[in-house]
Amino acid sequence: MQNFNIHSHTSRCHHAVGSDEEYVVAAIKNGLKYLGFSDHVPFSNDIPDRDRMRMSEMNEYLTSIQTLKEKYKDQITIYSGFECEYFPELDDHYKELLTKVDYLLLGQHYPNQTGTDFSESATDDEVLHYATLVCQGIKTGYFSYVAHPEYFMLPRTAWSSACTEAITKICKTAKEFNMPLEINLKGLSYGKHDFENETTYFYPNKNAIALIEKYENDCVFGLDCHDPKYYDKMNDYIQEFKNEYSHANLNMIEDVHQIIKK
Repeated sequence: MQNFNIHSHTSRCHHAVGSDEEYVVAAIKNGLKYLGFSDHVPFSNDIPDRDRMRMSEMNEYLTSIQTLKEKYKDQITIYSGFECEYFPELDDHYKELLTKVDYLLLGQHYPNQTGTDFSESATDDEVLHYATLVCQGIKTGYFSYVAHPEYFMLPRTAWSSACTEAITKICKTAKEFNMPLEINLKGLSYGKHDFENETTYFYPNKNAIALIEKYENDCVFGLDCHDPKYYDKMNDYIQEFKNEYSHANLNMIEDVHQIIKK
């Protein structure tokens, strides 16, 4: 099984629970050798938000990670990072972040800094806008992988031609720029959903998996952990995915150093 997870949050994002150290201890207990903290990035304008830390919390976040990195250095390698939406106007912000952390993940939850989360609204037009932002983000080279590429399925009742177009664009761009796509294990915890004409997970969605296989993208499992207890379930989720998609021939990355170069 995969011995790393670099998609893990902290309570600073206001929708995760547990102390930073509890995440580390849980990861070690479950046999992980590499752990990356990638909490939701604060925006430079410091807009209060239910889904991310404030800029004023960033230094304490990074200090906490550094302290744990040293304390547990003989048991696990710990990386610092952020999960970010990509907005072109924040380019300087991403460059500055990369001087402070080991990596950034591209997780596009919003269409802009003050808009509605794609988990609440994802019309066909919004899905295509989502893909445009993700592809722009991929091309910058700032990010180590794309988190939950089919995130937009959460509010939808059906997979449409726009969804196919969006994921196809993401797959092709990710392939061109050698960026892995995440198989998001948190999505398995939601169970399967009855969409129009099919039953599948919101994510990892079978239509997206088929396209990822078609375009031969590199893939990585991400736990998207918001509770230390989820580390107890990581291997079970991986096995559930493998059972569900046993027919899929995916290029799974098994070495964290293919993703984090530091």
